[in-house]
Amino acid sequence: MSTELRTEAKSEIFRKLTGGSFTVEAAFVMPIVLLAVMGALYLCFFVHNRSWLTAAGYEAALCGSMEAVRENGKVYETAKMQSEQLADTGFFGGKNLQVQQTAGERVRVVYQMDTFSGFGGFSRKLQAGGSVKIIRPVFWIRKIKAASEILKGDGE
Repeated sequence: MSTELRTEAKSEIFRKLTGGSFTVEAAFVMPIVLLAVMGALYLCFFVHNRSWLTAAGYEAALCGSMEAVRENGKVYETAKMQSEQLADTGFFGGKNLQVQQTAGERVRVVYQMDTFSGFGGFSRKLQAGGSVKIIRPVFWIRKIKAASEILKGDGE
C-alpha cells in the first residue's frame, strides 16, 4: 500500500470520527447563545418601559405644577388626569400598572408596574416617576425686577 493511500485512509477515518463533533458543540453552545439574546431583549424592553414611565411621570408632574399657579388651580386632579392619560399605553411584559400622585410644595407622580422575567418566572417590580417643584413665575419676576431696580439705584 502506498503512502498516499495510507494518508487518504487516515483522513477518511478522521473525518468519520469527528464528523458529528460540530453538532455536539452546537448543542452545548446554542442554549448559552439563546440565553444571552433573550436576556438582551428583556433588558431592552425593561429599559424602554422604565424610561417611558419616567418621562410620563415628569410630564404629569409638570402639568400639575403649572396648574398650581392659577387661582383655584386643581394641582392633584390635573396631575392625576395627565398621568392616567399617559399610562394608557401598552407596555411589553408589564401588568398591574398603578399611579400615585402627591401634591404639596412639589408635585410627584410615581408609577409602579409588575414586569415578568423569562428566567424562572420571577416577577420584578418596576418603579419610576418624576417630581417637580411648584414655581410661581409672577413671584420670581417681581423679585428680579426689584433686584434690578435696587442695582440701578446703586449705580447712579
